[in-house]
Amino acid sequence: VMDQAVERRVRMEQELRGAWERGELSVAYQPVYRLRDNRLVGAEALLRWHREGELVSPAEFIPLAEETGLIVPIGAWVLRRACTRTQAWRRTHGVPLRVAVNISPRQLEAGGLVEAVASALQASGLPPEALELELTESALVRDPQAAARTLGELRSLGVSLAIDDFGVGYSSFAYLRELPVHKIKIDRSFMAAVRTAQGDPRLVRA
Repeated sequence: VMDQAVERRVRMEQELRGAWERGELSVAYQPVYRLRDNRLVGAEALLRWHREGELVSPAEFIPLAEETGLIVPIGAWVLRRACTRTQAWRRTHGVPLRVAVNISPRQLEAGGLVEAVASALQASGLPPEALELELTESALVRDPQAAARTLGELRSLGVSLAIDDFGVGYSSFAYLRELPVHKIKIDRSFMAAVRTAQGDPRLVRA
């Protein structure tokens, strides 16, 4: 069974390396609505892989891309594509839409993230305030000082910063206070039972 799992992983890694060149990777956009008036205000860019006509679960290939380092060039491609598409929508419809793009821990650690973001904005013409970068707690706690420096440089570009899946890691509020972020996205584990659990509603409101 283990040999089969290893073989499957090696095969998937080889296929993932060629997926980009074969045009199997794409970016899907999950719409974001403002609840008070049900107005479309933006979208979240999500990486998708269609392999031989079938959709591969992101839970399966994203960790592999992270481990192999492929997430760095692929992530830069997603960033450029999302910025270009959003700016096209803004020009076509005359609506100040925003786009959120996930940044992986590997992208944060690899270096060159600030340059990649600046390049994507310049090439697309998308205003910096229309771009939101989402990072997980786990990406920030690996090297907090380096992460804080990079976030500071990203914020100086004018983009928004968000912490995704907040509440599942080990960050303290004292640490959170040191990060130049604009938004905290509460983990779905809190939201799933927000109507029935005893403590979750109070935490979410706070």
